[in-house]
Amino acid sequence: MLASSVTLAQEPPPFDSFELERLDLNPGAAGSLLMGTGELLPAGDFRFSAVGHYQHNPFVFSRDGQVVPIVGSRATTHLAAAYAPFSWLELGVQLPIVVLQTGTDLSGEGIARPASSGLSTPTVSARVGLVSQQAGSWGDLALEMGVGAPMGSAPGFARDEGLRYAPRVMIGRRFGWFRVAVDSRLMVRPVLTPYEERALARAAVGNEAQVGLALAMVGQRTRWELDLRGTFPLVKQPSSVELFLGPRYLVNPSVEVFALAGLGSGAAPGTPLFRVLLGAAFGRVVPPRLSDESSVTCAPELEHSAEECPDMDEDSDGVPNGLDQCDEQAGTPERQGCPWTDLDRDGIEDKLDACPAEVGVAAWKGCPMPDQDKDGIEDGRDVCPSEPGPEISRGCPLKDRDLDGIEDDIDQCPDLAGPPERQGCPESDLDRDNIANVVDTCAREPGPVDNHGCPAHEVPLVSLTRQKIELTDKVFFVPGQPRIVERSFPVLNWVAKVMLEHPDLPLVVVGAHTDDRGNALDNQRQSQARAEEVRKYLIQRGVAPERLEAKGYGQSRPLYSNATSIGRENNRRIEFIIVARQ
Repeated sequence: MLASSVTLAQEPPPFDSFELERLDLNPGAAGSLLMGTGELLPAGDFRFSAVGHYQHNPFVFSRDGQVVPIVGSRATTHLAAAYAPFSWLELGVQLPIVVLQTGTDLSGEGIARPASSGLSTPTVSARVGLVSQQAGSWGDLALEMGVGAPMGSAPGFARDEGLRYAPRVMIGRRFGWFRVAVDSRLMVRPVLTPYEERALARAAVGNEAQVGLALAMVGQRTRWELDLRGTFPLVKQPSSVELFLGPRYLVNPSVEVFALAGLGSGAAPGTPLFRVLLGAAFGRVVPPRLSDESSVTCAPELEHSAEECPDMDEDSDGVPNGLDQCDEQAGTPERQGCPWTDLDRDGIEDKLDACPAEVGVAAWKGCPMPDQDKDGIEDGRDVCPSEPGPEISRGCPLKDRDLDGIEDDIDQCPDLAGPPERQGCPESDLDRDNIANVVDTCAREPGPVDNHGCPAHEVPLVSLTRQKIELTDKVFFVPGQPRIVERSFPVLNWVAKVMLEHPDLPLVVVGAHTDDRGNALDNQRQSQARAEEVRKYLIQRGVAPERLEAKGYGQSRPLYSNATSIGRENNRRIEFIIVARQ
């Protein structure tokens, strides 16, 4: 091709040498095949593309009311490659080759027929990413500098007289299943002034501004894109607009095929009546995804993980991967996709059993009841777990019957627990059930200690301590949303009841926590939204807004290991912490 270009260059060109081609590819094809979207290839990834490109009437003039094509048809092979040595840098190269070009014989006008083939203008580019939505920012923003070398065929309208520069700004953002991007660049090229001494006059050719808009699908194996591209010359020459539409299909993680068809409007050289592009790309062609997006590999015949494809159902149990707590085992919807298993046969399902290999009781979440001093009172209720004592003294020997830390011989109320500043007499007890208001779940109705101070016929769903309001059940939300599931209203109603019955209760922080699956920033945002939703519910139940503070901790404060489904289940929680006002 190079030898052919040199030979053809010896013939007089029909016009001064200039590059007719106005279309180039997006070498990395991140988001769009033609337009830069601000998104770069992941670090270490590469992509090679080969594209067949046909143009109809890219260069015409009007004579006696008839359109005469100087270049009637043009078939080009575009070779493009991109490589990202770093996450913020992408290098690209493009090599277009004119394979076949036809035109009208204008020898009568003193104009030679254009060369039928030859090398076109090769370009190299460097793209720098400034902002990345993948990293948690609002979108993608990148800058690029491209340089075209004057190495093409002059008789084939495939060469400028000097270097061509193309500074470029690209910005884009994903919105759910589609991406929007704007690509603008300035084409700085040698300027050819018009002349009128020939019968066929030519307009000026030179610098121009190009603006493109891309709308493309994401997260699908077959993705469509719509591109609008406008060219606005900075010399005396008509403007032009082109519209492109086409699909791209992932054959496997290393091969992608695509097609584009475009219509052109405008008389500027290089704007055809229509174009058709067919091509294939090789390398690492699976695009990166956001944490809430599906991967393009979500097909049974392609390798993928359950986390990458939340809408699929890997184990065919009717529960999508995004909601399935047991991705590799078929289960039931009411168990979030997990099967019923009870390894220790204690009647407590393994996923709810804190000790799945030991026979236990429900009160201890499936674990055996610990009783170090063998006094018949489990350690969790035994104030003196290493010394045996009766139930009346909560497991301690009868030397401090009310277990308030004050010896009976100096305790003014030896049968009623109280602080030292009250000489052992109890704190305020409105319902006179011998349980101080600060730890009495039902402060206005008497009840036994083992029922948290509530009447024996009533089952409290929360218990009040000096540090927190503890729940007997979890607060459930619609998966992926902050909306509270109706089954959790009763336990939240109890939280509101306790706060309303304890007007002297200090500030309560509603803390929301998640497991470590997904993006950390998204988890923090979701936990904050859920904490706000719980706070809003309690306010609707009558709690004063100034007594509540919502705080989302995301995945930063796990109680259990996130390596197991049980650990992740326990880490997803709502807590009500009692704190002193600042």
